Amino acid sequence: MARSSDVSAKPAEPASAKQVQAQQPLPKLLPGTNPLAAAARIGLAITEGGVEGLWNMWNNALELLPGPLRRLVVREPYTDVDLRGKVAIVTGGNAGIGFATARQLARRGAHVVIACRDPERARAAVQRIAATTQPLFPAAALPAAKSRKDAGADAATGSGSGPGSVQVEAMPLDLGRLSSVRDFAEQWRRRGLPLHLLVCNAGIMSPLTRTTTPDGLEVQFQVNFLSHWLLTNLLLEQEHARRRKAREAGSGGAGTDTGTGGTTGSSSSSSSSSSSEGGTRVVMVSSVVHRAGPLQWPDLNSERCYEPYVTYGLSKLADAMMAAELQRRFDRHPDPSSSSTSNSNPKSARHSNSSNNSNSSSPFAVDAAVAIHPGLVATHLSDSFFRGYGGATLCGGAKPLVAAWNAFLDTVGAAMLASPEQAARRMLEACLGPAGRLGGGYLALGMLYPAAADTRDPAKASELWAVASRLTGHTPAPSLS
Repeated sequence: MARSSDVSAKPAEPASAKQVQAQQPLPKLLPGTNPLAAAARIGLAITEGGVEGLWNMWNNALELLPGPLRRLVVREPYTDVDLRGKVAIVTGGNAGIGFATARQLARRGAHVVIACRDPERARAAVQRIAATTQPLFPAAALPAAKSRKDAGADAATGSGSGPGSVQVEAMPLDLGRLSSVRDFAEQWRRRGLPLHLLVCNAGIMSPLTRTTTPDGLEVQFQVNFLSHWLLTNLLLEQEHARRRKAREAGSGGAGTDTGTGGTTGSSSSSSSSSSSEGGTRVVMVSSVVHRAGPLQWPDLNSERCYEPYVTYGLSKLADAMMAAELQRRFDRHPDPSSSSTSNSNPKSARHSNSSNNSNSSSPFAVDAAVAIHPGLVATHLSDSFFRGYGGATLCGGAKPLVAAWNAFLDTVGAAMLASPEQAARRMLEACLGPAGRLGGGYLALGMLYPAAADTRDPAKASELWAVASRLTGHTPAPSLS
C-alpha cells in the first residue's frame, strides 16, 4: 500500500517546457514483486481481453448483415432519451471513442463541449459532428450555440442529414498541464453553464519509455487520472455553487438554461430538464488493463520502475477507484437540488436495466459516478499500442517477427476490435443508465462487471485522494469531502 512518502509532496521542476524522458532505464517491476502474482494479474487482463476479442468478432459479423436484418439485431440504445437542455463535456472528444460518444450525445439533443488540446483537430471534429449528425428530435430545432470567444470556446451548430440541428463546440484543454486544467475550469465558471455530464475520456497509452509532463509527473498518471481528478473536482465544486446560488435566488434545480439560448425539451419527455433535477453524471473511462495496476501501486509516479502496460494499468485502476470514491462522497453529501431519489441511500434505488431502454429514472436526478471499460476498440491510440508496444515486447523488435505481427493485426486482429461507434453505444449506458443502479460501479461491454478488488477499498481510495490533492495543490470542497 502506498504511503505519503511514496510520491513527493511537490512535483519536480521540469528541465524544459517539453515532455522529457528519464535518463536512466528503470526496472520493469518493483524489486521484490512476486513474479507469479505479476503473471496472474497481467494474465487475467490479457485473458479478459482475448474473450472480449471473440465477442467483438461476433458483433462485427452482425454488422455485416443486410440493413433490415441488422436493425433487428443491432439496436441503438437510449433513442428515447431527450437530452435537449443538457450540457455535456467530453475530454478527447475530437477522435476515437470520445468523438463517437460526443456525436451520440449531440444526436440526442445535448449541448456537447469537446475539450481538446489541439485547436485544429477540435475544430474539425466540431464541424464533422455538426455536418453529419442526424438529430433524434428534429421537431424542435435547437437555436445555435453562441460562440464564447472570451472563454476560449469555438462553437458550431449545423444540420445533419435531416431536419433539426445539433449543438457542439470546442474548448481548449491540455491534460498534460495542470495550469491548463485550471484555465479550463475558470473559463467554464465564467460562462455559467450547468454541467449534467462529464465524460473523462482523453488519455495516453503505454509510451515505451517513462515520460514526464512539464509538471514533472509521469505522463500516463497525470493525463489519464490526475488531471481528470483535478478537472472533476473543480467543475463539480463550481456546479454545486451554481446550484446553491440558483436555490437561493429561488430558481430551482439544475438550471433549464444551458447558457446557449437553448431551452429544455418537451415537458412530456422523461429526460427533459425540470426544477426537481440537480445531478451531474461523471463517467471515468477505465480499461480491462486496470487489473495489472496494483503491481505499480507502491510507486504511483513510476519513479522506481516502469513497464508501459503496467503503468497504463495503474492509471486506469486510479480512474476506476476515482469513480467508486466519488460515489461514496456523493452519498455522504447528497445535493439538496437532487430529486426525491436521494443519494443518501443509493442501494434502495438500484434496479435492473430495462430491455426497452426505459428512462423512467432520469440519469441526472442525482450526482453519480461510473467507471467503464469501453472495450478493445479500433482507434489510433490502440493501433499505436499494439504495433509499438506489441512489436517491441512480443517480437523483440526483430523485423520478420514485427512484420508477421503487423500482418496479424491487419487481419485477425482488426476483426477482434470494436468500432468507435460500437464503443459509443456502450458508453451511452454509462452516461444515461439509471444512477441508482450504476453509481460507483464498473461497466465492461456495457454491463456491470466486477472490477479489481482495489477499486472497492475505501482506505486505498482515501490514500489516492490524498496523493492527488498534494500533487495538484487542490483541496476538495466540503461537498466532496
